[in-house]
Amino acid sequence: MKKVTTIICLLLIIAPLGLLAESLGDWKAGYGDWKIVDGRLTQTSLKAGMAMANLPVPQSGVMQYEFEARYIDGLQDQYGGFGIHIFVDQPLGKKSWGSGHSYLLWLTYDPKAYGGSGLYAQAYKSTGHSVMGLMHKGNDYQIPAAILKGIDVNNLGKYFLPVKIVVDANTGSVKVYDPLRANYYYRFTLGGPLGKGGFIGLRTNSLAGSFSNIKVTKLE
Repeated sequence: MKKVTTIICLLLIIAPLGLLAESLGDWKAGYGDWKIVDGRLTQTSLKAGMAMANLPVPQSGVMQYEFEARYIDGLQDQYGGFGIHIFVDQPLGKKSWGSGHSYLLWLTYDPKAYGGSGLYAQAYKSTGHSVMGLMHKGNDYQIPAAILKGIDVNNLGKYFLPVKIVVDANTGSVKVYDPLRANYYYRFTLGGPLGKGGFIGLRTNSLAGSFSNIKVTKLE
């Protein structure tokens, strides 16, 4: 997990919000207040600590995940996060800590627990609906405070974060693409072959947020 810092690229570059619209597919809410708002898959509850929405997507071989995330509200208490479950075998369909057998790529803001800038990239391995753990120390991969300069924390709702991730299930290799530099990516590993998955899951923790331009593509 030496290169898990590469997940940081999902956070470092936040672009001004533009016009977004697309068909979001057959999403199913597992927990939280999910709805479609202005063409975006949106979770509006500030209290739902394990909010998740799931989409059936066959996954094997080399998969590419793309979406745009937007913060709405909820960081006033200095706590929150969002992420994507990949290679989920079977989600529970209701409130759960993990999501079957899967991997969660996560961004958390928790200065009380971790100090520093408070913003950290994390990777979790889920082996059941109630069993999921970090694959490294929670504070190993900090987003430096200097990188966050220039982002108006009082107006986060005007930004969106473009995400592009390529995962090779045969090896566990993950590439996280830099949103501003074409064809530039950071690499890390999930430790070995991932097998197959039948679902993806987008989730938030104690904040409201939305997602759009969601695309999952099998490359090989």
